[in-house]
Amino acid sequence: MIDIERLKLVIETKNTFAVVSHTSPDGDSMGSILSFYNFLIEKGKRVDVFVEGQVPRKYLYLNGANEIKNVDLAQESYDCLIVLDCGDLDRLGECMPLTEKCDLIINIDHHITNTRFGNINIVDSNASSVGEMLYDIYLQLGHNISKNIAECLYTSIVSDTGGFKFSNTTSKTMNIVSKLLEKDIDFTSIYYRLFDQKTLNGIKLTSLVVSTLRTYLNGKVAIMNLTKEMLELSGATEDEAGELVNIARDIENVEVGVLIKEIDKNVYKISLRSKDYVDVKDIALKYGGGGHVKAAGCTIKDKTIEQIETILLKDIEKSLGEVI
Repeated sequence: MIDIERLKLVIETKNTFAVVSHTSPDGDSMGSILSFYNFLIEKGKRVDVFVEGQVPRKYLYLNGANEIKNVDLAQESYDCLIVLDCGDLDRLGECMPLTEKCDLIINIDHHITNTRFGNINIVDSNASSVGEMLYDIYLQLGHNISKNIAECLYTSIVSDTGGFKFSNTTSKTMNIVSKLLEKDIDFTSIYYRLFDQKTLNGIKLTSLVVSTLRTYLNGKVAIMNLTKEMLELSGATEDEAGELVNIARDIENVEVGVLIKEIDKNVYKISLRSKDYVDVKDIALKYGGGGHVKAAGCTIKDKTIEQIETILLKDIEKSLGEVI
């Protein structure tokens, strides 16, 4: 409550804001930053919102998406930096310079690994998503949730709950969603854009990635690769690869799915997903990453795909214990 009161004072007294989330933005981060952007605009504030690289196409329906900037277009200074859905400042990537342009940092997040890097920290690891947290925050701040904000919050919540099928979905989650639907949002269209809509190039990329699939440890682990060459051959964009790791995890009897994605020469982004009992967050933390119990990631440098596979399998085998 104290941090909410401090946040309220900042919103009331400050005028210029920068809003940002982690690199490779997903539905929760995009929904969160654009919901806060709309909230601040409705409050009459001056706001710039940033992501690293291009805005993923599937989120362009959100109000404010066309206003998102790259960090090189930032102003000289802002009163406050709002960091959403980001457990560690290192995950800001190319947007890190924003921390030097602001007098105050507000950290709003739901990762259990959050480092409390803000001057004001509002962290709830029990929340399904930052969108769920923001719904409560807006109500506590006395702000009426508009249709624009509701669409952003729905995007955030439905994304991080996997369409309400992940175990982080609670009765509170569904109660909040029911309130958002009262704002007459086009939830069927949003759901389709997020989970069902595919480009032809995206399907081609999926085919190439799936062709690399192999299983280990009595079929409990499935690993796939995604190279830069595959992106070039398919014509797909990097954001179309975001959920491919779930294909590995969703195979019958598989407990852990892994996607090893080439970012640069000897630089790989690792996506980890588990189904029931393996805490992939602990594995990601070992390599400087983080995330949630069943969804986490990290970046590994100066190793080949084969070397990365070997070390990850050793870590996963320890987590599987006697199950295999």
